[in-house]
Amino acid sequence: MSLGEAQVISRIGFMQGDLMEPADRRRRGFLTDCWREEFPIAQKVGFGLIEWRIGDEPILMNPLMSVSGRDQMRWLSRECGISIPSVSADFMMQAPLYTVSGREHRARLDLLGAVIEACAEIRIKLVVMPLPRGRQQLSSREAVALRSALDRLDPLLEACGVVLALDSDLDPPLLASLVQQYPSDRLGITYTIRCQTSVGADTHEALAAYGSRIVNVHLKDWSLNRDCASPSRERSNLASRLNQLRHAGYRGDVILQPLSGDCRAALLAQYGAMAASWWSFGGPDHPSLAPGMVEASEGLQQLAHSQ
Repeated sequence: MSLGEAQVISRIGFMQGDLMEPADRRRRGFLTDCWREEFPIAQKVGFGLIEWRIGDEPILMNPLMSVSGRDQMRWLSRECGISIPSVSADFMMQAPLYTVSGREHRARLDLLGAVIEACAEIRIKLVVMPLPRGRQQLSSREAVALRSALDRLDPLLEACGVVLALDSDLDPPLLASLVQQYPSDRLGITYTIRCQTSVGADTHEALAAYGSRIVNVHLKDWSLNRDCASPSRERSNLASRLNQLRHAGYRGDVILQPLSGDCRAALLAQYGAMAASWWSFGGPDHPSLAPGMVEASEGLQQLAHSQ
């Protein structure tokens, strides 16, 4: 049984660029042919979906941004049975729309618009816009600037049939106020679950504020070495928060983002099998797994330890 077959409700995928070994820490894999190699590797270890990434490399060199590149992405997706439901616009983190003005603001907005249009061409329905971490609030000027940018993007999102998801650790009521003035088929939220966060921390508040607008989940910062050192705490944190989402009704994709040192195919596959068990059965140790799930999880863990 593959990882994809083992899942009961949500689909579990990975962030493009993280499956290769060694991990490309500078995210410049698009300058070579290595991005193509991830599709057959993902198929081999049992993943069924990728969240595409547009990082700091020259953006127009990303295969998503050219006709020939999109054609290759379609072909590989079809040949390997790997879907691409979402794109993470990581380039927006360096100069978010609310911190720049004038010509730079217009250039960033136009670039994000071009990404949205490219996604529509290849039938990718979700664009994740990360905002810088460590900010619980925005200044009044920044909030106005961000709302103005979203106002300008709204007609394009409607025309393209694409949802923009804000990935942010802003204060939950503030984040909710930013998205709730727009239709849910145009603006949503990517919710990030981190290993280091204490069990249930802020999850209830976030779900109460904007739970119905969560369209994408990132499971972040798991480490095999750290997990082996303290498996009960690490796994319980992730399992508990995943299941709060499940019980709140979330049924979308879960995208894995381990620490960069653990970005290898076998380790990601192990992480995926563990996440599938947490999601489906509500705990870190999965004592009641069905036989097929046990076989899938054990097989992926053996593959991980063999590398």
